[in-house]
Amino acid sequence: MSVLADWLISQPVPPSASPSQRRALAAIARCRTPALGGHVYRCTDCAGSDFSYHSCHHRACPRCGGGGTATWTQRQTERLLPVPYFLVTFTVPAELRFAFQAQPELMHDLLFTQSAATLQQVAAVPRLLGGELGFVGVLHTWGRQLQHHPHVHYIVPGGGFDPDRRRWLPSRQVDWLLPVKKLAAVFRRRVESALHASAPAEHAAVPAGTWQRPWVVHCQPAGTGTSVVKYLARYVGRTAISDERIVVMEEERVTFRYTDSVTQQKKVCTLNADEFLRRYLQHVPPPGQHRVRYFGWLHPAAKARRMIVETLLAKPIVVAAVEPPLPQWHLRCPHCARFTLVCVGTLPRQARAPPACSR
Repeated sequence: MSVLADWLISQPVPPSASPSQRRALAAIARCRTPALGGHVYRCTDCAGSDFSYHSCHHRACPRCGGGGTATWTQRQTERLLPVPYFLVTFTVPAELRFAFQAQPELMHDLLFTQSAATLQQVAAVPRLLGGELGFVGVLHTWGRQLQHHPHVHYIVPGGGFDPDRRRWLPSRQVDWLLPVKKLAAVFRRRVESALHASAPAEHAAVPAGTWQRPWVVHCQPAGTGTSVVKYLARYVGRTAISDERIVVMEEERVTFRYTDSVTQQKKVCTLNADEFLRRYLQHVPPPGQHRVRYFGWLHPAAKARRMIVETLLAKPIVVAAVEPPLPQWHLRCPHCARFTLVCVGTLPRQARAPPACSR
């Protein structure tokens, strides 16, 4: 069970909630309940019976996302190349956050497209790299205290594909990819131009000084890339906060832990129930929008180019030993504790639970 999910179900739906936020709360309320139906199991060892309910699989549900996160982590780890990796982060000034709240679909797409184009534009400069990058981007919309803070992280291999697609061009240094000041300047110009063209009203509302002062782009070495894949995996299928960070959840207030970004010290934040719920719901992604996107020769449509890169880098082919799969938790019998449950039927969607034990 999830403490956060139970608390969210107990709260009234805010009148200001958007349709997507209302759908998220409704999905959380139905998750793993008779409303979604389920499966009936029987133990092959002790002949005991049990049942389990289906999950809602909504991206805002605290109970869901664990399996998808593990699968994504494994897939990305297997695709890592034998080169240095970098974590590149693009963020936008506070003066632009109102536009993200007003038109999240448009602004999230703009953030992805313009930051990715910035990386490719700067990497194409011959004296800097002179090649095409391939990278994976993960959208992140919350800060450590659940405040609205849209930014995108990129996992970038340290090198590029030359224009003739015959050579691999490594980064000049193992701990340096591209100049962050140039990335920030190009990103600022591209965002201003794209916002003016696609949302002139929002562009006019941005203070003029926002387009003159320096923006922030962060780039740090990430070693083999394994650690940064595990770090970003937490944002792929999970919500803005997990049960592990919750200290106290009461009807009127919520207290949770966070790490201060300046001092790196552990602190606690206490919010009243309405404010916590508002902050939580503002990170519900718009319907159909992807948090993870692929660019360059790592795009799904560029499989041939990715295979050429792997050949140029002589990526080793690892043949893993075939191991028996780990037993799934829902197949463990509550009576004899053995993983011997088999599905023998289904539970129809209904308003209440059947008269049997549940987990």
